[in-house]
Amino acid sequence: MDLLSSGNAPFLIALLLLLFIGVLETLAVFLGASLSSHFDAAIDSHPDITLGENVFAHGLSWLHIGRLPLLVIIVLFLGGFSLSGLILQWLAGGELPVWLAVIIAFLFAVFCVRWCGRGIARYLPRDESSAVSTDSFIGRMAIMTGATATAGTPAEARLTDEHGRTHYILIEPDEEDVAFVRGAKVLVTARISGSRFSGSANPWPDLL
Repeated sequence: MDLLSSGNAPFLIALLLLLFIGVLETLAVFLGASLSSHFDAAIDSHPDITLGENVFAHGLSWLHIGRLPLLVIIVLFLGGFSLSGLILQWLAGGELPVWLAVIIAFLFAVFCVRWCGRGIARYLPRDESSAVSTDSFIGRMAIMTGATATAGTPAEARLTDEHGRTHYILIEPDEEDVAFVRGAKVLVTARISGSRFSGSANPWPDLL
């Protein structure tokens, strides 16, 4: 079977996307940022999207959406889809219709997210006693890790909660003529929406 045949195109594209995400995340880590935090911040920035007790909500829960970082779910899906599709076409000698191979690989990818996600979720902290609200970030000191932040243009910052866990947020100055550069310490003063906050320059530079 020719690996570059048209029957393998959807699965090769998914594999390339997976590799592309890996490269971006690696670069983001070297730059002091986090691609995963941006994915989750994008979801958190839409507080009007709520999940009720319905089939759709149960479906998202079944796929561990809300328990696992969104980037992990995307990686599991792309990995399951690409690998299962390529193996399927290899076993069929490349004779399987593309539409049928895509459907089968899609179903396998969904179950891959379910099964692999369940194993990963076991190692993530789910202790309710140590869960924190994003509102508790107000009053804490954060360190700028992303680009320069100005009013209306937030950038990424890192802070530690009362349990010693690290969180990445988007923060912007609460004054028009102020800018937060990379490495600056910022006092979180208010939550705008989701994981987006406003802050002020460190008022105690000699102490913190």
